[in-house]
Amino acid sequence: MLRVGSVCPAVSGLEFVKGDAVAVPTPGKVVVLECWASWCGPCRSAFPHISDLQRKYRSRGLRVVGVTNEANPAQVRAFVNSQGPAMDYSVAMDSDGEVQEKVLAPAGVRGIPHAFVIDGSGIIQYSGHPMDPSFEQAVVGCLDRLKPQEKALPLITASRTELEAMPVRDLKTILSDRNISLAGLMEKSELVDKILNTCTKTVYYAKS
Repeated sequence: MLRVGSVCPAVSGLEFVKGDAVAVPTPGKVVVLECWASWCGPCRSAFPHISDLQRKYRSRGLRVVGVTNEANPAQVRAFVNSQGPAMDYSVAMDSDGEVQEKVLAPAGVRGIPHAFVIDGSGIIQYSGHPMDPSFEQAVVGCLDRLKPQEKALPLITASRTELEAMPVRDLKTILSDRNISLAGLMEKSELVDKILNTCTKTVYYAKS
């Protein structure tokens, strides 16, 4: 039985007809898996709301993929294209029925539209109608819990002479960006020595 709190099974074999391919689940990202069909009126009514959420939260790590089990690629593409900005997110076909077999059926879903919110650890945090107010609340909650991504800072390759020519402010920034304490570094030469002894050989990480 698949329910809120369960690990979302990995879904492969989706044929994307619009937008970037989205892995379900995607480590470090919040994924909305939204199941729809072209013949479903309530599904069409939900498209603009889902698109609004994708635009609103994409920069924070939200990835939406709308999935249909309809099997005619030409018809699906034509329908998706006809929706224009109302479907402003990735859309895929599940012709092999993998989403139905691995996700919908084990979750006991009997109707569409139906959305799953999957957090950055691959855990299902919401299962229900995408127009329910608790749907967006679940999305925001998952985004708030995302761990900051770490970004490797480059090694410092400047020579002593080049560092000595830099303003003290810039030297301090090099160290503070790497969370290296400035305590006891009173002179410019001490800042330069610290950078040469630490930042030229060790890779440091910053939160992005």
